[in-house]
Amino acid sequence: MKTTTLLFLICTCLNAGATNIRITDVAVETMSDTAQGLPVSFTIAWDNAWNNAKNHDATWVFLKYKPRDLQAAARHMYLKPAGHAVLKKSTTTLPDPFIEVSEDRIGVFLYPSSDYRGNVEWTMRLFFDVKTTAQPASMPGDWSLFALEMVYVPAGGFTLGDPDTTALRAAAFFRSGPGGRYDGLFPITSEEQTLEVGDQPGALNYRSEEPEYQGDRQGPVPPEFPKGVQAFYVQKYEITQGQYAAFLNNLSKQASYFRANFAGMHYYKERGSITCADAGYTAGSPDRPLNFVGWDDGCAFADWAGLRPMTELEFEKACRGSGKPIPHEFPWGTGSKERLARFVDLDDELKNAAGLDESMLSDANRDMFGASHWWVMDLAGSLWERVVSIGHPNGRAFKGTHGDGRPGYYGYATNEDWPHGDDERGGGYGYRGGGYYEHGKPAGDFNPHSPIGWRNYAAWAGGPRSIAYGFRCVRTAK
Repeated sequence: MKTTTLLFLICTCLNAGATNIRITDVAVETMSDTAQGLPVSFTIAWDNAWNNAKNHDATWVFLKYKPRDLQAAARHMYLKPAGHAVLKKSTTTLPDPFIEVSEDRIGVFLYPSSDYRGNVEWTMRLFFDVKTTAQPASMPGDWSLFALEMVYVPAGGFTLGDPDTTALRAAAFFRSGPGGRYDGLFPITSEEQTLEVGDQPGALNYRSEEPEYQGDRQGPVPPEFPKGVQAFYVQKYEITQGQYAAFLNNLSKQASYFRANFAGMHYYKERGSITCADAGYTAGSPDRPLNFVGWDDGCAFADWAGLRPMTELEFEKACRGSGKPIPHEFPWGTGSKERLARFVDLDDELKNAAGLDESMLSDANRDMFGASHWWVMDLAGSLWERVVSIGHPNGRAFKGTHGDGRPGYYGYATNEDWPHGDDERGGGYGYRGGGYYEHGKPAGDFNPHSPIGWRNYAAWAGGPRSIAYGFRCVRTAK
């Protein structure tokens, strides 16, 4: 059989911080349709990978083909379920990667298959199913291979809330006692459990002094709502400006008009760096966390990447793990910011203090890096985390479906169970974690770091785009 090898248009997706995912030597072998599929080879590398007794990081890899037609969106290429191979690794001590193809074949997770800590570099060959997508090699176009760094959050129960009862004024979750009074923290023990909400004893409860922000205190939260007990992957960092520019370039011309997020006044003075010319979208600071992103923007990105939004229950699990909450607890596991050495600098970049490198991160010093129990970065202190809320009917209807890689014609996510809309007329999502607004703004419990359990704006769907609003995606694990 005659085989022709073409080079891809390489897309390297860099993450905020210092991980620097690198994709090189990408090639596709175009051939007639076979049962094995369309082979794609590439070398992938990133820094500070790990697999230990607690959890591991991973890269989520997916492939797009963009016809050279401004009116055409990129086509998502689905993987074959098996047959993928490791061709080479950088050192003999580096474990082979575990190749975890998602059940819907939207993408694949790659991570060290045994205990490891350090940099990784593998040359891979993956096979894609041309039968699930019209054969793109017959028309002019460009290939793009994307990689996002994720962190695995293992299955298991955990606890909601904050034992500091002053957090009740911030709408923190608690277990309801007689008369709806505080009766301790609330355990989440099963993914399938139905959560009753309100003043009845034993129910999940929270104060709602400002219903516009905190939620309707209604329920129940049904079994289908993702609660964080089932294992899931979460982006290690928030979506970056470079990743979002690459996403915009993968949309049709029409859809990009709706998802372009950089047209407002003072955008470039307030840490924005995305621009557009006839050649496409470019981020001047590609590693900088993406601000000025609306809910519909973030959901469209999640749909395009084959991921989904995060729920506010998953947010608490991603922060503290299964441990017992402590008073006024931040995601890095302490009740103070005294040792925190990660910050937004005056040049608008998110940095670690001099002398600190993520290769030094450990459970003993994660409060210096602002890392969560699972080593997820910046769940407080960079941008507000947009999450699906239990405080609105549209949020409680969320079933955790994943994107299929194909946003709609106008650039909107197409999942019917996801909340939609960028203002209070929609609803179903809100904000957790705090966000950095501007240089010199006095620090408090909302700027830039908010304690894990504080839910002051957990059900507020306002503020479509802002200097301090971001987004990160998750995916339910097998």
